[in-house]
Amino acid sequence: MSLHFTREFDAFTREFEAFTREFGAFTREFVPFTREFDAFTREFDAFTREFEAFTREFALYS
Repeated sequence: MSLHFTREFDAFTREFEAFTREFGAFTREFVPFTREFDAFTREFDAFTREFEAFTREFALYS
């Protein structure tokens, strides 16, 4: 019984290690995308604030 459990546990450990490596690779690819998206969001927010200011100013002269 103990040998069977050890083999099962070793197989599980190998599968988990493989999953961890794959997840690590995914994370390394995903993090740069997230940074780029955050930069885009900041730029879009700045544009939105400028557009809102323009709209308020335009409304004053309408």
